[in-house]
Amino acid sequence: MAAAGCGSAHRAVASGATTSLAPLVAPKTSPTQDSQYFQDLATTDPSLSSYVDAEQGVALQALLTDGAAFCAFLKTGGGIDGAMESEVIGANSVETQTHLPASVQTYNAIDAAALIALCPDEQRLIPAADQAHIRQLEQGLTAGGSPASQ
Repeated sequence: MAAAGCGSAHRAVASGATTSLAPLVAPKTSPTQDSQYFQDLATTDPSLSSYVDAEQGVALQALLTDGAAFCAFLKTGGGIDGAMESEVIGANSVETQTHLPASVQTYNAIDAAALIALCPDEQRLIPAADQAHIRQLEQGLTAGGSPASQ
């Protein structure tokens, strides 16, 4: 299952102060959803396979936590850009422990796979054009094709 809770969120404001937001709540997922998420990640970003091979359990937990955090941040209402930024900030804060490859492709794969497998109901919170891309990716994954060939 995804991480039970993601802690509290804080948002920096122009004055340099921070304001507290509602606590983040990770989506409740099943082992089947988690497995599907990992399969989707492996297809969407094949380079993550070497990361998982090298880091094993730490990598799997980091990927699952980041996907669940993205879902939780998206649900707080800050929009997709805010959710993506918050996820990257969180992932970077523990990178010395997780060694997650910090690339746009990796983060996009995490976010897309999370929207498909971990929190499909949150797709309604992203712009229509992005929803169409996620649906197209999901169809490609379901059909067993590579997203690159879509």
